[in-house]
Amino acid sequence: MRPESLLPFAFIAFFVGMLALAITLGRRQQRKTRELLAALAARLHLELRRQPAKLGFEPTPTVEGQHRDRPVRFFTYTTGSGKSRTNWCAVAVAVAGVGGFTLELGPENFITRIGVALGMQDIRIGEPTFDQAFMIKSNDPGYAAAALLPEIRSRLLAARERCTFGHLAIKAGEVRYSEMGAFDDEARVNRMANMLEAACDLAEVTEVYHA
Repeated sequence: MRPESLLPFAFIAFFVGMLALAITLGRRQQRKTRELLAALAARLHLELRRQPAKLGFEPTPTVEGQHRDRPVRFFTYTTGSGKSRTNWCAVAVAVAGVGGFTLELGPENFITRIGVALGMQDIRIGEPTFDQAFMIKSNDPGYAAAALLPEIRSRLLAARERCTFGHLAIKAGEVRYSEMGAFDDEARVNRMANMLEAACDLAEVTEVYHA
């Protein structure tokens, strides 16, 4: 048999090998994520909720329950599609009441500075380090500045130093902190657990606003 006649078989073998490797790595990542989330649930006295596997892969579990007397959850979601598809992990805390105060906070960068120069809202808190690190939008700037208590700002700054992107929002009945990535990284899981306390603090402040 001529060498060139073996090329189709070589391509098939290569494809099968790469597919097997992807499946192995995917399952390894899946197992690590599940273990980290199970440890998180045990630490916070919450429940690990798993879903049935599809095509051999189990969707990322959620961690849910009550913390500081309010519903909380750790979960993943995606935005965009195709090449612009982005995976996110998040922690959300329920806020009682409907409507009212809203706040969005994300990292300050070159693009946001251009936006501010063009008139985009960016609330100043009065703490230079914090103001330089984050861009803040709210329907009530004065209350937003008061709501971001020193301990909340400290947690946000700590998270900002350890990740490339973090976003916090208060709207639609919840306080949510999100980061790009997955729960397969122990440092990220610990960071999200720490942000749970900041989210609960903000939920309490938001409920005062509703009152």
